[in-house]
This record gives sequence, structure tokens and C-alpha cells, in this order.
Amino acid sequence: MNFGKLFNFISDNNINPEEIFNLVEKVKKSDLKDENNIRSIIHEVAKIAGKPIDKNKEDALVKKILSDGVSEDIIDML
Repeated sequence: MNFGKLFNFISDNNINPEEIFNLVEKVKKSDLKDENNIRSIIHEVAKIAGKPIDKNKEDALVKKILSDGVSEDIIDML
């Protein structure tokens, strides 16, 4: 993973790093083959970033994660 991209996303969106660490723990414990878990995580990321996410973008993210797993280009989709 490109941590530079991640750190830029965090700083550009004024995100509390503690929220990211909590989210990482949630992701570690989640089954990323379960669409409901993925949607929950996507909503949490949107909330933390303070960015709304529309249904089309959410569906695209879910499809990408289910087919390719979590990759660094997901940050670009946010």
C-alpha cells in the first residue's frame, strides 16, 4: 500500500488518526467477502472523511473490493 497516498488523504480531509486506527482494527476483524461488512466500512470511511457517498460510488467500491480486495487505488475512488 502507498502510505504516502493514505497520509495525504488523512491530512487533506483533516481526519483524526485515532479514528483511522479504530477503523483499521474493525477492518482486520471483518469478513471482506461479506457485502454488508464492506458497505458498513465504506459508510464509516465516508463519515470519518466527512464526505457523502452516493449509491453508485458505494456500489462501485463494493464491487471492486469483492473482486480485487483492498488495493491502494481505492483511495483514488474516494
